[in-house]
Amino acid sequence: MKYVNLVMISVSLCLLTACLEVENDNNNEDVVQVIQAQNEILSGTNNSIIPGTPAASVTLTGIVVNALDNQAVSTSNITIIAADVVLVDSVSFNGGEFKLENLPANSDIEMIIESSNNEFLSRAYFINTGHSNAVNTANDFGQFEVSTAKDMQITVINKTSGLPLTGLAFKASSHYGTSSRSNKYQHHSTYNEANGVYHITIPKFLNIMVRANLDLNKDGEIDYNPELNNNISSNELYFLSSNSDESLTLYVEEKMPLKEIEFRITMIDASANVLLGAELFSTDSAGTQTTSTFDAATQQYVISAMFGDYSQVEIPSFMANDISYQSASISLNKNDDDSLRVNISGALENCCYNIANTDVVELAVMPRIVTNDSSSLEVVIAANEVNYIDKSFSIFYSQAITTSVNSLSLINTSGFTVVKGNDSSTDVILPGTTVVSGMVDIPVSFETSLNDTKLTITPVNSLSKGQNYQYNVGNLVVKSTEKSVDVYNDSLSFYIENNDDFDINDVHLDNNNFTSNGNAITLSNSAGDSSSPSNYDRSVYLYLPSSIETLQSFSMRLYSVTEDGVSYNSVRNFTLVRDSNTNNVSPLGLVKLAENETLITESLQTSIETGTAQLDNQKVYRASTSIYASDNLDSSENSLTFEYAYQTKAGDIVTGTINLPVQ
Repeated sequence: MKYVNLVMISVSLCLLTACLEVENDNNNEDVVQVIQAQNEILSGTNNSIIPGTPAASVTLTGIVVNALDNQAVSTSNITIIAADVVLVDSVSFNGGEFKLENLPANSDIEMIIESSNNEFLSRAYFINTGHSNAVNTANDFGQFEVSTAKDMQITVINKTSGLPLTGLAFKASSHYGTSSRSNKYQHHSTYNEANGVYHITIPKFLNIMVRANLDLNKDGEIDYNPELNNNISSNELYFLSSNSDESLTLYVEEKMPLKEIEFRITMIDASANVLLGAELFSTDSAGTQTTSTFDAATQQYVISAMFGDYSQVEIPSFMANDISYQSASISLNKNDDDSLRVNISGALENCCYNIANTDVVELAVMPRIVTNDSSSLEVVIAANEVNYIDKSFSIFYSQAITTSVNSLSLINTSGFTVVKGNDSSTDVILPGTTVVSGMVDIPVSFETSLNDTKLTITPVNSLSKGQNYQYNVGNLVVKSTEKSVDVYNDSLSFYIENNDDFDINDVHLDNNNFTSNGNAITLSNSAGDSSSPSNYDRSVYLYLPSSIETLQSFSMRLYSVTEDGVSYNSVRNFTLVRDSNTNNVSPLGLVKLAENETLITESLQTSIETGTAQLDNQKVYRASTSIYASDNLDSSENSLTFEYAYQTKAGDIVTGTINLPVQ
C-alpha cells in the first residue's frame, strides 16, 4: 500500500488545547500511536503507553458499491486523513473491496473515495475507526455507496418579468458524517449567462437536497416566492434530486407588497331588485377582518381589504322585505397579474368566473331564499384546516343557528388515558389492573358570530403535539324554525405536528424486559404485589422521539456492539426517515407498568408498550436493532455505538457518533 512516508510531521491535533509534533522515519505507526494517545487523554482513558509498545490500531475493511444496484464498483482510489495528516494517499483497489491497515483506533477520519475512470463521483465519508485494544483489529464497515454523476441544468424563471433569474447559487451536500472540513466537498452551481441556465453536478442515485437562498439582498426575507409551496423551506428554494430530471425549470415571482382593493357588491333578488339590510365581512391576506358600509348612491355594499393572493367575503344570513336569505361566501384568488378568480358559495347563478385584476372589484350576488323546511340548512363553507393560533374550527352555515356544547366534540383519536387499580377507591377497576382507553374526549368551548351563521369551536386546553384529532358537530337548531338538524360536511380531521427540535440525545435503547440497570422499573403492581422481573436478554429496540417528524432524513449506522463487557464490530444501517417520511419505524405509546400488572385496553388506535424504562409518552417511534441483550450494568456493559446523520427540513445537516446503553 502506498502509505505516506513521514520524515517530519506537525500533527495539528487541535482537539481542545493539545498541539503535538511527531517525528517518523518509516511509516505511519508513530502517527497512529500519537493520535491514539491523544484520543485516550481527551476521553480520560489514558492507559500509560510504554515506549516501543505498538499502539492500538485497526484494519478498516469494506466494499464500495454503486447506489443504484448495490453492485461493487470496478476500481476505486481511497485517501484517509486524520487530524490533517494524510495516512493513506490515493491507494487503488479493484472490485470494490478494500482493506486499510494500521489506522488509529477510535479516531475520527476523513475517507475520500474517488474513481480513476469516471465511473462515479467522488464522495467523502467522515467516520470513526472504532474500538480496538490490539494491533490491527479488523473493523468491517460494510458498504460505502457512491454514484455516477448527473449534470443538472436548472432554469429559474421570474414570472414577473418572464426572464431568467440571476444571482442564485445552488449547492448540495453528498458527504456522509460530520466534520469542519465537509464544506469543501459540497457541490456548487455555475451560471451560463448566454442561455440563463444554472449547471450543477451531483450524484445521480443519492437522494440529496439541492438548494439556493432566495434572500438575495440579505435582509432576512425572501425576495421571490416559488410557484409551488413545496419548493421553499425557510429562505431557500430547494428540490430533492431523486424527484428531478436532468433538466428542471422552476418559476418564482417577485414578492410584492400587499395592495388595498375595494369590493363593491350589489345584493339582488330574482327580479334584480337591490336587497338592503345585509352586513358583509372580509378577511384579507393580512388576516384582518373588516365590516362593510353601504353606498346609498350606488346601492352597493363597500368593503376594503389588503390583497396579496387571496381574500374572502362572508355574507351572513339576513332579512330583507320580510324574506329570509341564506348566507353566502365570496372568495377571490389571484390567477396572474391580469386576472382574478371569483368563487361564490351559497348563492344562485354563476359560482365561478374570472375578472380583471383591478383595484376595484365589482360583483353582483343573488342569495338564496330560506324555506320553512329545516333540511335547507347547509354548510356554505367550512375550514379545511384548524386555525394556526388556537386550533379552532369554523363553519359558516346558510342560516342562523344555535347549539350547545353537548352537540360538539373534539376527539384525540390517537391518544389514550391511563387509569390504574389504585388510582381511586370509587371506580370499578380492580387492584392489580390498569385500563388504557383511546378516543379521548377533549373539552371545547364555542361561539357564534356573523348573525349566528358562523360557528367557531375551540379547545379549552392546548392540544398535544404529534396527535390526530377530529372535530364533530352534532345537532344544530335553526333559529327561524326552532327545528333540530344534523348537517353533513361540518366535521374535520387534523393532525398537530410535532415541531420540537430533534435532539439525538432523546434516542434510547431498551430491551423491554421490565428492568433497568438490572432493577425492576416498577417495584410493585397497583395491588401492592411485589414485582420481580429478571434481567435477561431480549430484543433491543431504538426508541425515538416524535420530533423525528421534523426531519427530512435520518439514518443511523451501527458499527460496534458491547455485550456483557465484550466488544465486537457489527455493521448495520438503519434508515429511519426518508424524504420527510418515517421509515421502518412504528408509532406506539408508552406506559410503565409492573411485570405482574394486568393490562386492559379499550378503543385504542395505537399500540402500547409497558415493559420499558422510558418515561410514559403518548407517542414515540420504535425500530428493531436485531440485537439481543440484557441491561447495561456498572459491572457488565451492554451498549451499541452508532454513527448518525440527519437533515432538517430547513436543510441543516448534523452528523456524529453516539454510544447508547441498553436500558
